[in-house]
Amino acid sequence: MNATSLAEKPYLELRKQIIYGDIMPGELLSENNLSKEFEMSRTPIRNALLFLENDGFVTILKNRGTLVKEISYKELFEIVELNNCIMNYAVELLQKGAINLDIAQIKLHLDRQLQAEVNDEYAVYLKHSNLFARTIVENTRNQIMLQTFDSWRDKSFRAGMIGWKLRPNDKHYSANVLNSKLYEALSTEQYDKIKAILEENHYRIRERFIRMGNI
Repeated sequence: MNATSLAEKPYLELRKQIIYGDIMPGELLSENNLSKEFEMSRTPIRNALLFLENDGFVTILKNRGTLVKEISYKELFEIVELNNCIMNYAVELLQKGAINLDIAQIKLHLDRQLQAEVNDEYAVYLKHSNLFARTIVENTRNQIMLQTFDSWRDKSFRAGMIGWKLRPNDKHYSANVLNSKLYEALSTEQYDKIKAILEENHYRIRERFIRMGNI
């Protein structure tokens, strides 16, 4: 087994820990310590860290270690902008009858995200909130668009988890009301209403980022 294959295990495990906030921004990772933790040589560990750097989660510092990157709120806002464009594109296709929607799957993810909030399971809430949107995007059958969606999904998830862990007693952003409104409009094929809901949500998020001074 080559070093690249061996790197998969530490890469996936470290990626998960970073996304779930078990490894927080600003932490410095050591090849030596990780080598001991995963019981393997430094070469696959180094490759795993290179993969994480390519994903945008860490920065490898020469002779110092690997720094877990801070959340980029500018990048998050750009993700919001992109998501709004993708969702509106999907609605246009639905309105033209060019695609069909798996409304039962969308309802499943909505129910699970609503229940997760009741159970105070924030990670589960984030997962199904993302899957709610992903199901809509998936139905466009545009693989490049879906890959783009997936490429930023984990960064959005990470931002939510870190905010929740740093401020567990705060009221955090919830898409439950938004997704409930979207589901109701989708199930009754009120496409102009869906566009209005998306536009209003986009405006609110933009204003929130501006107030926070993040864009």
